[in-house]
Amino acid sequence: MEQMSAKISEEEAGIAIGEVSKQFLEGCYYIGDTSTPFLASFAEWWNRLAFLRRFASAEEVFERVNTNIEDSLTTETVRGTISLLPDEYDRAFRDKKLQSKAKELVRLFRTIDYTAQETQKMYKCFMDLAGAPYQTPDFITEEDKDAVDNDYWVLYDKSKYVENYESIRDKRKPEEVDEKELEKMSLPLQHAYINAKDFDAKCIYALEMGCYGFPEVIDYLGELIEDGRYSKYLFEVWISWRLRAQASVFGRSTWSEIPDNLYDNARLLVAQTYVRHIIENPSDAQAKYFLMALIYTENLHRAGGLYGNEAMAAEVALRTQYFLPVK
Repeated sequence: MEQMSAKISEEEAGIAIGEVSKQFLEGCYYIGDTSTPFLASFAEWWNRLAFLRRFASAEEVFERVNTNIEDSLTTETVRGTISLLPDEYDRAFRDKKLQSKAKELVRLFRTIDYTAQETQKMYKCFMDLAGAPYQTPDFITEEDKDAVDNDYWVLYDKSKYVENYESIRDKRKPEEVDEKELEKMSLPLQHAYINAKDFDAKCIYALEMGCYGFPEVIDYLGELIEDGRYSKYLFEVWISWRLRAQASVFGRSTWSEIPDNLYDNARLLVAQTYVRHIIENPSDAQAKYFLMALIYTENLHRAGGLYGNEAMAAEVALRTQYFLPVK
């Protein structure tokens, strides 16, 4: 948390949006081995979606700046800006035609007027990129997706790794809880995390520590992401880490810095852990399922509610809604 906070540069008007994210641009794209059909498929899907997510985040800043209440009487458009790597289009798209389409999209973004007619052109260009066919086949079949969906909560059962898990989980599920009391009860979870030998158990304890309000849980979740060992729960760990980092370090406002490139660097660490596991266990459909979910999970939305970004209600949502079976 200290390292992330230290990267925030303050200006007179507040945080300079995008300054932290720029520092992590290099680590958004997968540039590793593509010598097998699985790796080639992963690389193509990952890199295209990385570009599309990054563009969507830049567009949300463009939207926010141009709908600023304080500037509502002016008709002058604040142009869109996006930081790009020198070889970004080559990294993002295998197909030369799609590279040209992406360049056109960025050109529109940087020169467009903020009118419905003009922004619709940009939207169409974006959707053409998003909907273009892939050159590689999907690395998970529809049959495998359906099989995981049908048995999702059996496969995701955390009680197999943590004794009395349901009791731990159910204490924090009610909408109204005594947050100070929950935080006190998080200390045994910290000790269980430290003493756990099983990596799945460590992931589960860290996730519950977050839901119990353990103050330094972001560092524990980050430790798991950087560890390199596989767990089916790493996708949830990354979701929890990202939302908590945004809410606690970078802020809940629609004007906050949302360092999506930093979050995508961590996303790629998790993805590469999944990739290594799938290479060793090519029949693990659940791992492929979570890898695809990781690829398709959108960046944090700047307009996540009436008053703030998507992390505004993160603590409550993670405690009472996310990754809980519906009965």
